[in-house]
Amino acid sequence: MANHDWDKDDRHKKRRHENLAVLRRQGRNQYSWRTISDSSPRANELGLHYSSGPPRYICGGILVVAMGIGMLFFNVIVLKSDVLPAYFDKSEQPAFQEPPKEINVLYYNRPEWVPEIVFNNCEYPCKMISGSKLDSANFVLFHGPRIGKKTKPPNKLRGQVWIMHGMESPHHYYNDLSEWNNLFNWTFTYRRDSDVLSVYSGFQFHRNNTTMNIRKQWKAKDRNTAWLVSNCHTPSKRMQYIKSLKNSTDIHVYGGCGQHRCTRSNENNCMKLLQKHYRYYLAFENSLCVDYITEKAFKTYTFSFSTVSVVRGGSNYSLFLPPGSYLDAKDFVKGHALGEAMKRSFDNATDFFSWTKNYIIHYQEQKWCSLCKHIHHSENYKRIYSNINFWLKDLPRSACKIPKDL
Repeated sequence: MANHDWDKDDRHKKRRHENLAVLRRQGRNQYSWRTISDSSPRANELGLHYSSGPPRYICGGILVVAMGIGMLFFNVIVLKSDVLPAYFDKSEQPAFQEPPKEINVLYYNRPEWVPEIVFNNCEYPCKMISGSKLDSANFVLFHGPRIGKKTKPPNKLRGQVWIMHGMESPHHYYNDLSEWNNLFNWTFTYRRDSDVLSVYSGFQFHRNNTTMNIRKQWKAKDRNTAWLVSNCHTPSKRMQYIKSLKNSTDIHVYGGCGQHRCTRSNENNCMKLLQKHYRYYLAFENSLCVDYITEKAFKTYTFSFSTVSVVRGGSNYSLFLPPGSYLDAKDFVKGHALGEAMKRSFDNATDFFSWTKNYIIHYQEQKWCSLCKHIHHSENYKRIYSNINFWLKDLPRSACKIPKDL
């Protein structure tokens, strides 16, 4: 009986091997794409067992191909298409950011030459108000030169930003500001290391072809040098320098320090004199201080292109004026040497006017707009001057120097 069972098992094994051989001949994957359950009669008949569906590696390949096609569709149709959903339309985007609100700026001791409309037409809205009510604004301007000697600082409110404004050299501050330490947050002056730079004028690129006419005007002039001045005694000792310069060139001095008259109230007529008669104009500053350059240096560029500026100050003028358009007294040991150089330029003044081909002067009204923008982003400019007097005088180096060319 046992032998009979063994024979039966042998017959089943033999039959299974025969069936496998048949499948190999007909194609190994004949049944791979059919849905055959493990309990189907055909499977039982062949003695085989198949799992439902295609092999796993084929399913994985199909999935990868489908994902690739999907990504390609997204890149080409969605990302590259100009037809976007309505909520992506720039013209219909909601205003997620509200326009900046107007900020009041209090000028505590506003000088008369600063109008309250200086912030008009700025990109960022600011409004200047005047007075001594500190609680009316979070930003307060103080005119540094006019802070009196006995003026004590008012009580600073919590969170306020105090700004020191000044266009005068340190020699012309009434107060040494020693009691104003740890109060000023920003500086707004002519110094290039100020928090906000305030200069009188600048230049911008502009094509111009009138250089030849300007040279003809220079040649036609009948007088040498003019100087318009009202303050005779200054830290720069410019009057003493003029005495040395007169030894080598002719100078007409207009104003309170000379014999010729031309009132400030009629400045246009004074500038017409430059245009018609004078080859040179002396733009001598009252102080020899770092970066200190006033409106004097820009007068000829504004009113008389055919007049050459002769400058004397403590600034690096190449940072402010077109190269080759002026004579700088610091390039000469004494005033006599400068006068000789002015004489030599009579017949060869072509280089002085080359700047007119590419530049025009423009006034720096945007300095107030720069301040307003600074105010609107005040969270990015947090600081305090622990000793404002040291900064103003650039101690211990000294912002101003004693003249050594006399």
